[in-house]
Amino acid sequence: MQAVINNCLNNFFDPEHLEEYQALQSWRKTAKQYAREAMTWGAENGIEPVGLEEQADDTGADVELTPDGMVMLQQVVTLLKGQAVELPDEQAMEVPALFPTWASKIGQTVAMGARLYYDGRLWKVLQGHTVQADWTPTAAASLFTEVVAQGEGEPELGTLDNPIPYSGNMALEQGKYYSQGGVTYLCIRDTGNPVYHDLSALVGLYVQAV
Repeated sequence: MQAVINNCLNNFFDPEHLEEYQALQSWRKTAKQYAREAMTWGAENGIEPVGLEEQADDTGADVELTPDGMVMLQQVVTLLKGQAVELPDEQAMEVPALFPTWASKIGQTVAMGARLYYDGRLWKVLQGHTVQADWTPTAAASLFTEVVAQGEGEPELGTLDNPIPYSGNMALEQGKYYSQGGVTYLCIRDTGNPVYHDLSALVGLYVQAV
């Protein structure tokens, strides 16, 4: 059910997804009717439901989205997705599905700090890189970290005490600290695009050794 609904929300104008959604609504009506009949039969035959409670449903009506309503909902979702990028991590992790999916970025370059939705969770990019199919957030710990509530006193990544590990193919951000080969470097100028050289080769250009 969640997959059908999410597919429809992602693209209301896809006929296949719309047909799946409408079939789901039809199935829900049938399933609810079967459930009512089963509960009634059980009550008439002295069978008490175990662990189940019938929910009050005075009207028996299901809420269905009309085509106009679906278009409006799509516009609302699009608006929320645009605003989600401004949310701090602790709020963003409560609505991970508003962020781009990791799979949608395969073959594209993502910047450090970008947040992506994967495996039902929100992940932050540690190093700017081109997303590859086998570099999933759960498999590439050097590229992604799960967005979690930050505890008091937890060190911020990119500081002098907690520099970002550098392994090439990543953009550098001015004011952030990076480490490579046991040496810590301070970025003195944004690279804008991912760089591939060792940090020692970028001293004076983009970084300085600390």
